[in-house]
Amino acid sequence: MCRDILCREENLLLSQLRAVKMTKFSSLFIAIFIGVSQLYSQITPEEIDDLIKTGSEQLLVKENSRLMQEDFLYYADKIAARLLEFDASSSNYNYRKGYTTLYSLNDPRSAIQYFTVAITNTNKNYDAFSKNEKAAPHDAHFHYAECLHMLGQYDKSIEQLYVFKEKSREESELLEAINLKIQQIQNAKNAAGPNLQIQSLDGLNTEYPDYAPLISLDGKLMFYTARRPWSGGKTALYNDRKSNFPPEDGYVAHLNNAGWSASEKLEICTPHHNEAGLAMSANERALILYTDSTGNGDLYFGTATSSITQPVSLDQDTSLNTEFWETHATFSADGNTMYFTSDRDGGLGGRDIYYRTKNAEGKWSQPINIGSPVNSGYDEDGPFLSYDGRILYFSSNGLRSYGGFDLFYSQLESDGKWSMPFNMGAPFNSTFDDVFYSTTIDGKTCYLSSNREGGKGSLDIYTVNRSESLSQVAVFKGHIKTSTGEALPEEVALDMTLKCTDCIVKEQQFSLTPRLRDGIFYGKLEPCKTYHIVLYNPGKPQPFHEETFATECALEYQEIYREFIYDMNEKIIKPIVTEVEPIDTLVADYKNFEFIRYFGYNKNKVSNQDNEIAGILKNIEQQISDGRKQVTINLYSSSSKVPTKTYGTNEKLAQLRAENLKKELETYIKANKTLNGKVSVKIVSVSVDGPEYNEDSGKLEKYRPYQFVGFKTE
Repeated sequence: MCRDILCREENLLLSQLRAVKMTKFSSLFIAIFIGVSQLYSQITPEEIDDLIKTGSEQLLVKENSRLMQEDFLYYADKIAARLLEFDASSSNYNYRKGYTTLYSLNDPRSAIQYFTVAITNTNKNYDAFSKNEKAAPHDAHFHYAECLHMLGQYDKSIEQLYVFKEKSREESELLEAINLKIQQIQNAKNAAGPNLQIQSLDGLNTEYPDYAPLISLDGKLMFYTARRPWSGGKTALYNDRKSNFPPEDGYVAHLNNAGWSASEKLEICTPHHNEAGLAMSANERALILYTDSTGNGDLYFGTATSSITQPVSLDQDTSLNTEFWETHATFSADGNTMYFTSDRDGGLGGRDIYYRTKNAEGKWSQPINIGSPVNSGYDEDGPFLSYDGRILYFSSNGLRSYGGFDLFYSQLESDGKWSMPFNMGAPFNSTFDDVFYSTTIDGKTCYLSSNREGGKGSLDIYTVNRSESLSQVAVFKGHIKTSTGEALPEEVALDMTLKCTDCIVKEQQFSLTPRLRDGIFYGKLEPCKTYHIVLYNPGKPQPFHEETFATECALEYQEIYREFIYDMNEKIIKPIVTEVEPIDTLVADYKNFEFIRYFGYNKNKVSNQDNEIAGILKNIEQQISDGRKQVTINLYSSSSKVPTKTYGTNEKLAQLRAENLKKELETYIKANKTLNGKVSVKIVSVSVDGPEYNEDSGKLEKYRPYQFVGFKTE
């Protein structure tokens, strides 16, 4: 089972067509509906096209009805279009085309024109299998109301719901949804939200569904899911019956200065099953993956080493997976708590959010339903936990939604309970489906998926930048570089002892492994606390780093950043020893900043309008205004050893990277009265680094750590 909203959701609003008794099964119908697996191997688009060309009006009516009953809406839509050629004024045929356009093509704006005709003639004794039936079922009013709701015509939508309620048979399953729909419409009418802009992620979105973005802590790597056809027609036999999209596959993309890179498909993907990457630990080595190859849909633990697209193991946990549907999951920052969704028995509604914890021996507890007020009598899905563990984001299609799935967040209160969820408002939510939220470590760069109007293909990925986070996040961030410039070995690890006199837990011990793509590791801190931190090489009694510091109390992201060297000969982590010249005491009190940007091949430019650079320059400006006398920005750059025809030599490319950034910074500084004359820029290091080129330029992760430009202030 795929996790795309459009293929996984049973229509909450079932058509009256589904209640019609089937009689006189035609030979084509038998061929189509012996079973879904046989359908995939027996029916083809060419056969449907042939039926449309040669079938009588009566036969097409019957086959269209049966296709709609069985949710084969993509083929039903093709036949409905042909039926309109027989009689464009028929309320019956317009109803059929409106229904398939809305629920298969996800196009309420086009569907509304068909429902406008359909509602002019409705009949409670509607005969779905007769070509002589000119009327539509009363359900047309309900689906017309759905279109109006999605397009923001709220009063007209409510009016049509009441018309449907008055006309409908008492046994109609749609009647149960009316109160929900009216409440959601009222919510949409009163919608509010922060004044933020939402943008389509054009570098990744395609004409096919792209969704479920999971962003790395630094915003440079993304898991996401897409339903794109494989080359050579390998997925054609496995397209879903509702929208004709291929099965879902998991992808990984990297952000560089030119935008999002070409995506890499996860190695676990097959053309005939649904697979996806759902969660990754802070060090990007522990993964949670989804596959339906074993049944309805299960969650697996994977381990990544040299490449996150190639998990070296897939471990199924029988205490987690059931005969039911487990669809999505998220890790806590320390990897010891996971939240996931399941429609197993015993829940509050359809899909609920569950959690479980890992003990000191590394064993997971039995799943526990998170309960109300997070879970409801409706569906909850797509949990995502903030880095500090105090905000749980998720989607729900219940009474507080604007329509379809909306994004919500709940805060962890002092008593350990989750608060009443808050609707995140516009632009995060719309009257369409808005799901699968994730953020960077600071909570400011947000990603989500939505099938709202204006997208490229069904579900698309969107991004929103916030000026401030919803939570306080403090981290100890370390960067381990190798003494030779080579990639960090997989076995590198360190032990951390964290002492905090004013914390509830006075002392904690962690074993940490850095990210392999850049040597970064994170340790979670609390704001407004005093810490003593000690770092050890595993098995070594003497620490290689020790210090005391205090985190700020401000409501913003903060990090304590330190750099270390891994000695490739001695196989240990060491502090970076630098000679420090005496400086003015006033300057010493000011925070210094560091920036680094990794490039794709031959890329060499970073704008002073880059969000991270602009933020640093604004901070420097504030420091100068507060009395800092002088700031020096020391630039450094690198090129890998992959040959460059464009620039002749790697040395020239590395130099160009440094000079381009120097020019951008100096342009900004000269135009700023506060900075001009007090901030200088100089290039201190230009290098060609990394492993020797071995005719393997396709191995992006091998060379990317040595293609960068950056700076430090002093």
